[in-house]
Amino acid sequence: MIVRVSSEDVPALAVRDLWLGLRRTEFWWTFAVHDIKQRFRRSTFGPLWFTLNMGVMVGALGFVFHQILNQSISFFLPYLATGLIFWSLLTSIINDGCTAFVAGEGYIRNVPMPLSVHFYRVFARDIIIWVHNMVIYVIVLLLFPPQITTSNYLLFAPGFALFLANSAWLGLAAGILSTRYRDVPQVVGSAIQVVFFVTPIFWSIEAFPDRPEFVYLNPAFHLIEIVRAPLLGQAPNTISWWICSGLLAFGLPLTIALYRRSFARIPYWV
Repeated sequence: MIVRVSSEDVPALAVRDLWLGLRRTEFWWTFAVHDIKQRFRRSTFGPLWFTLNMGVMVGALGFVFHQILNQSISFFLPYLATGLIFWSLLTSIINDGCTAFVAGEGYIRNVPMPLSVHFYRVFARDIIIWVHNMVIYVIVLLLFPPQITTSNYLLFAPGFALFLANSAWLGLAAGILSTRYRDVPQVVGSAIQVVFFVTPIFWSIEAFPDRPEFVYLNPAFHLIEIVRAPLLGQAPNTISWWICSGLLAFGLPLTIALYRRSFARIPYWV
């Protein structure tokens, strides 16, 4: 049986590939779990190292910076823990997205499966790591329980969905561009380092009487804010919801258009 595909069919096939890849959970979830197991093969603590590493970082930075910034440890440690955990998730999805297709070269060229499975694989892997890291938040929550307002706490669900959606299109766009231009991962890594220092992760905007403009113009701050604030018992600023929603409305169609244009070329780029 001969199947002919014209160039006019490729964009529709690309969108279909994104949907089919999402549905093939048996592929990308199995791959993600296998990656975690292989990473900690013959390790005594296994994936618990994710939790331990994050715990050490939160504890060390919390001990140092709460004194430097002269802030209460009961406020600063939960603030720092949530900031670092979600910053780690955001940057991991982007960085791992850069290598998603290149790392799956062997499967792309030899195994018939949706191309997008390779991105969903790294996305699922980062979610598994995030679940391990959230243990630190639970421990900090037990040590320093915030004054949680139930309605504010429930805002975490839509905030996290918006956070993941934006992280997904950022990671997928980075993956497509990195497959075509191999210098992109280095550029992305350098940019992330710069953004980290201008994003309120280990410092709080409350420490500034006049909040700097670079904070409100920083999309990373708003992405962190819509998930961190509810977990601290607060309601995110309305501007953060608008910016994150606008970012999704702008970036998702653009990334889908980029995927439609690049879909047929990725197997040759890898």
